[in-house]
Amino acid sequence: MNIEKRNIGTCIILSIVTCGIYAIIWAIKMLKEAVQVKDQNDDGTVEIILGILLCPVGFFMAEKKLSEGCAARGIAHEDRSILYLVLGLIGLGIVDYAMMQSDLNKLADMYAGAPAPDVRYQAPQYQAPQYQPPQYQPPQAPQYQPPQYQPPQAPQYEAPAAPQYEAPEAPEVEVPEAPAFEAPEVPEVEIPEAPAFETPADIPPTDPTI
Repeated sequence: MNIEKRNIGTCIILSIVTCGIYAIIWAIKMLKEAVQVKDQNDDGTVEIILGILLCPVGFFMAEKKLSEGCAARGIAHEDRSILYLVLGLIGLGIVDYAMMQSDLNKLADMYAGAPAPDVRYQAPQYQAPQYQPPQYQPPQAPQYQPPQYQPPQAPQYEAPAAPQYEAPEAPEVEVPEAPAFEAPEVPEVEIPEAPAFETPADIPPTDPTI
């Protein structure tokens, strides 16, 4: 990864003088250097084509890879891909050029021509496990132990518990109340009066001497 440090003002003036021809060359170099921060084998073909035809989209993708590469190398860098896209859409693409060149100049000063560390993925080296044949151990003959005789134990007899007798409860007898005796009323008997005895006048008086 070789990053060339450029003067932003000089590049802008050359772009104006050459009617934009130098701006295309400038964009191709910047986009290629930006994507190679993440992967040195990436030539940035997709970003360069989009950067020429659709400037905001090309710079947006290149800024994404630049941010990911800085993060992998432990370099502090703010992802401004959305800002690149917005500025390009409103016609301020020259600002995108200046911002990206400023970020690349910082990386060029940091490395100062020293080769940057390769951050490509390196597959771990496979080491085959060492085979160790199992150690054979002959089986041991089982030791015979005669069974120990244990006399059977007499069962313990448990007498059944006598059932508990529960006397039934005497039913409660309700004695009916004797009816109250009422003496019948004695009817009043009217005794007729005896008729008065009258001595008849034609009976002669008896002689007391007889």
